[in-house]
Amino acid sequence: MTLDNYDFDRAEPTRAAMRAAAVAGQPDDIAAALQQPDVPDELLARPFQVVTDLSQLRGAATGTVAVPDELADPALSGEVDVNDSDRCSLLYQRVLVHGSSTLQAGVLNRVRLGRLWPGLIHDLPAAIAQVWQQRFPELSDRGPTWTT
Repeated sequence: MTLDNYDFDRAEPTRAAMRAAAVAGQPDDIAAALQQPDVPDELLARPFQVVTDLSQLRGAATGTVAVPDELADPALSGEVDVNDSDRCSLLYQRVLVHGSSTLQAGVLNRVRLGRLWPGLIHDLPAAIAQVWQQRFPELSDRGPTWTT
């Protein structure tokens, strides 16, 4: 089947049902983000979570972080040196998209997240970046030496 033959009108009720199920029981900011028309189906099938306070982020500030099994694949496995910006960014991106708020609290470091944020937001689904920036304006308002 080619896209020319695909019946998008028949698929829309299914997507609407996915969206309704995804927003049910979510905090208002996540529910609103999931209502955006450009939200990927992946986020509707498995809605994301966000910690409620940046102080919850107690991941390693130095050294290495073990890649959680549920996020590991050939491109990212084993341990990540938090000073390796590329690999740390990939780990943080996966945790932000796929990790529960409990996993986020255990893996992410608040200061490191602030430093990586300007690059991360370009690789995150817009809905996730939107909620993080709404909850934590200091992520988008901070300068390059954000440490508080």
